[in-house]
Amino acid sequence: MRKIKSILLLTILLPIILNAQKSSETTYTLEECIKIGLAQNLDIIRAKAVIASSQANLKAAFGSYLPNIQFSMGYNRQLNTQGGQSVNVGGQVINIGATSLNSYNMGINAGLNLFDGFNREATYNSAEDTYQGNLLSYDQSKVLLKINIYRRFFDYASKKQIVQTRKENLDQGQQELASIKAQSEAGTLPISAVYSKEADLGSLELDLAKAENDLNISRANLLALMGKNPIEKADFSTADINTDVGENDFTNFRNHIGDFDAAINFAFKNRKDFLSQLKNISAAQNTVMSAQSAYFPSLALGTGWSWSNTAFDDFNNKGRSYIGLSLNVPIFTGFSTNAAVQQAEYSFQIQQVQKSDMELSIKTEIETAFLNLDAAEKQIKISEKALFSADLNYKILKERFNVGTASITDLIQANTQFLNAKINKINSVFYYLLTQKEIEYSTGMLN
Repeated sequence: MRKIKSILLLTILLPIILNAQKSSETTYTLEECIKIGLAQNLDIIRAKAVIASSQANLKAAFGSYLPNIQFSMGYNRQLNTQGGQSVNVGGQVINIGATSLNSYNMGINAGLNLFDGFNREATYNSAEDTYQGNLLSYDQSKVLLKINIYRRFFDYASKKQIVQTRKENLDQGQQELASIKAQSEAGTLPISAVYSKEADLGSLELDLAKAENDLNISRANLLALMGKNPIEKADFSTADINTDVGENDFTNFRNHIGDFDAAINFAFKNRKDFLSQLKNISAAQNTVMSAQSAYFPSLALGTGWSWSNTAFDDFNNKGRSYIGLSLNVPIFTGFSTNAAVQQAEYSFQIQQVQKSDMELSIKTEIETAFLNLDAAEKQIKISEKALFSADLNYKILKERFNVGTASITDLIQANTQFLNAKINKINSVFYYLLTQKEIEYSTGMLN
């Protein structure tokens, strides 16, 4: 009786548990993946921290235009009460009487840099360029995250469709196996046809298991890129992705990106990493000016007030105020200034070389993306023709097999060709969609 109750209870609870597990699985769209990634990706968070640091440096550079103000205050008490009441002058002891045990002092002074060979101007400009460059680098980090999410999302979407295609093909193969077994039992087909089809299904099951494993790996990689737990139960919706790509899509996208020269010009005006590099060059140039400022004299204004007394009073009589100018002329610094200037100029030259290298890299990326776009368009056209032919061939051979004019080997081969053609079509479509995003990324349009 207990076993019957346990079975009934399990029968009732099992659907509830399965539905609960299914409902706990979160489904993300492509736009949601990008939004979550921009908020939780660790590279984006690090880029934000760099901006905060450079902003602090910029504030400190601005502070060099402001006066430097300091306040000091002190108190001393003599512990040896007998000490200091007499002095020895030439062997003769002279009594000076008791001295106060307490001593107070206080002061405030301010200094203002009037001229330092334009060092503070160059330092501020360099800090500002660095800050602006880091802002652009942060924007580029977001663009880079976007293209990486597109890459992994399309990879997941294609593998998901491949898994579904393989499942459907396996289900269809199992139905064919049941029909072949029935015909074999009726004596219209040899038993070898059954064994051949069973071997083929075993191969299809193995391919499906591999495809499902690839899908799970792709899911984990996409979740990790988003900043999520890679073992989270999640799925990704591909319903909003247009996979029905045709000639109109080719033409519209070509009109959108323009020709190669237009794409190059657009990239140099809009690529955040290239604009950031221009800021780095400007910052390095200002660093050179900052180092050269050590060759010039510096002029500073100083003012203040100080007071000291044995009692905490009489501030007017015991206090004194002052104001003055300080001129510092460098004559010889042991070649340290020369070395600093040379190092700054070397860093400036490196930034210029990096700019040239980036220009070449951008042109190469765009050229590669355009070539890949040409190849992707051709692959879609070829895969569509191959799928159409493979579909017809499979249907014809299936009819011939049913009437006994084709062998089981012919049918299996035709099914394999048809399955491969469907998978090739899936891969070609998502390769084309990714190629579109790669061109937008390389030209700066993805911003």
